[in-house]
Amino acid sequence: MSKIIAVLTLALLFAGATCFGQSETSNKKLIQVKPEYSESAPVPQPEPQIDPYAPVPPRPRDQLYVFWILGRLISYPIDKVEAYITTLRSEKKRDGAPVPASGGPDSNPFGSVNWREIPPAPPVANTQAGR
Repeated sequence: MSKIIAVLTLALLFAGATCFGQSETSNKKLIQVKPEYSESAPVPQPEPQIDPYAPVPPRPRDQLYVFWILGRLISYPIDKVEAYITTLRSEKKRDGAPVPASGGPDSNPFGSVNWREIPPAPPVANTQAGR
């Protein structure tokens, strides 16, 4: 039974595709193109008359300004929330004051250095020994 339904479905699909796929070839509605008329000659266009009272179209700068204002209006609530969160964080950071670590009685790390003696020079690397 399933084979019969599959064959009938495929037959209907094939018949429907061929019936609906055909188009009318009415040459009466189409304009015949002749080789000599395929390229039209350029027709000079008259200069357009400029109306001095016509409204001036907006410049691209004006259009971008409108989008800038729209962006500011959309981002206003987000900016306010961000500023509020930033102030809360900065107040939390101000609560604790840094306290320096206590050092020993001799907290100078350079106290053990004898500045009257010249430290020994580093050893000289012999560059010719490797050749």
